[in-house]
Amino acid sequence: MSSLWKNTRILFAVVWLLVTFSLGVWWFLLGLKLTNTVAGLSAKLDGATASESLLVLERQSRMIKMEGHFFLAMLFIGGSTLIWLSYKDAQRNKMIHDFFSTVTHEMKTPLASLRLQAESLQEELPNPSENKLIHRLLMDSVRIESQMNRAMYLASLTRSEILYIEKTNIKEILSSIGDDFPELKIDLSQLENFFVSADQKALESIFKNLAENSIKHGKATVLKIISEKKKPGQIFITVADNGSGFNGKFKTLGEPFTKHGSTSGTGIGLYIIKKLMKKMKGSMSIIPVSSGFRVDLILPEVV
Repeated sequence: MSSLWKNTRILFAVVWLLVTFSLGVWWFLLGLKLTNTVAGLSAKLDGATASESLLVLERQSRMIKMEGHFFLAMLFIGGSTLIWLSYKDAQRNKMIHDFFSTVTHEMKTPLASLRLQAESLQEELPNPSENKLIHRLLMDSVRIESQMNRAMYLASLTRSEILYIEKTNIKEILSSIGDDFPELKIDLSQLENFFVSADQKALESIFKNLAENSIKHGKATVLKIISEKKKPGQIFITVADNGSGFNGKFKTLGEPFTKHGSTSGTGIGLYIIKKLMKKMKGSMSIIPVSSGFRVDLILPEVV
């Protein structure tokens, strides 16, 4: 939940209290005014009928005052409680988000150090069995680092942090992520040397998420990336793999914490991709295909 939504919710609670309380006061005063008006008219009448009418009106006036004061008190207490609970909930969410963001940032340095040491050991150890264990350690560190990057971006999205948008070369970004996924062949033969307006770290995280999803969920061995310019000022990027694909409702893909089966993920990866693309003034579309999994991305071009 973004800070804007928190403030809006508290503001809505305050406005609701003011409007409903004002309306209650208006109806309360209107009831008293009508009662007094009728009492004044009845006082002008003569006889026992007028006296009886005045007694009835006095009882009704007392009832209106008692019920009116009780209604206004309950309305004020309820509205104040709603505002207080909204404020406490906003404070609690802020504390959770701050903790979440702090942990992810603090974990990045030791994870990067662990990965660097694993890469150094892999180069130094000639023993195949030991090298295999180091390779597994390296892959696990890459996956943990990827998960921490997702957590960091999720925290930044909930806090509505601003991305650093600059002129970015797509081919350079994609050429640098192949080493993180040696079990996946990344085909860049149809990738043109386009420049787009994007955050480099965010764009790198997007492609890493797609590559990891292809391996983890689709058991893919090849990831093909194609770029082309179909419309002026827009770069279309197609990311498709040769995996097992997806059998389910495509409309629900990208919804956070939505599982589509016992082996599916939480949906956080695609959700982050969609939100990051939107913040970079682009878009993401999941295209149903007969085999594999395909995602189309659109980013603004920079000449």
